[in-house]
Amino acid sequence: MRRLVIGCGYLGERVARVWRAVGDEVYATTRGARVAELSRAGLRPLTLDVTRGVAVGALPVVDTIVFAVGRSGATMSDVHVTGLRQVLDALPASTVRVIYVSSTGVYAQDAGEWVDEESVCEPVREGGRACLAGERLLFAHERGRDAIVLRLAGLYGAGRVPRERDVAAGRSMAGSSDAYLNLIHVEDAARAVVTAAASGTVTRRTYNVSDGHPPTRGDYMALVAGRLGLTRPRFEGGPGRGKRVRNDRVVHELGLRLTYPSCREGLGAAARGSSRTQIPRQQ
Repeated sequence: MRRLVIGCGYLGERVARVWRAVGDEVYATTRGARVAELSRAGLRPLTLDVTRGVAVGALPVVDTIVFAVGRSGATMSDVHVTGLRQVLDALPASTVRVIYVSSTGVYAQDAGEWVDEESVCEPVREGGRACLAGERLLFAHERGRDAIVLRLAGLYGAGRVPRERDVAAGRSMAGSSDAYLNLIHVEDAARAVVTAAASGTVTRRTYNVSDGHPPTRGDYMALVAGRLGLTRPRFEGGPGRGKRVRNDRVVHELGLRLTYPSCREGLGAAARGSSRTQIPRQQ
């Protein structure tokens, strides 16, 4: 199989390495600084900045493309609307599956309620608005005929534990300790991408990718503080309880199996320096 990872960062590189490990030919984009590093990993680097234009013919013929670009200094709209459109327009006509990494930030519910893929999306933040616009762009584009959208919760894992530095520095936390956080370990997020790419009969479908067990911010910070041997930080208080994101569809429809079903297990793995989990190839 031939794969293309647009945005070979914290998530994208893990996806690329999994495919390469099973013998796939994997192209991975970089803005230029990581060409040698990606080559040493057995990947085929492509120098590309999606916010600066993508020339027709610049992208290889592949079976699967994953769009997982971070902000990278540009606005979210530059990446998820302008950049995505330019990539889609430049894709060879024979490209089959497009997987777009979106965000659970498309949901703006803030009373602690559960949301799923059928819930209303009225994002109020820039990132959520840009991702929702990207989803709609993809499904309206001719290259979206075999597309899948993955709405990812907050990523964490080896080398990335949200708010760990703030806890270590003893800073107080804005907001309510009772507000919910929606998380997914980066290895499970990579597994979701690989699983979606292998689900040949599923098209034009959206999936929430979270662990399905959102902690309160207070409980999460207590776990982080416990790892550091510190007491739980103080919260300043504030309105809003966030939302809780269900993952039933991705678990039951795609058969995604989570290695880290909650941040309690996931933070323990991050503390041990866990990096890349082997993900079995699916046909």
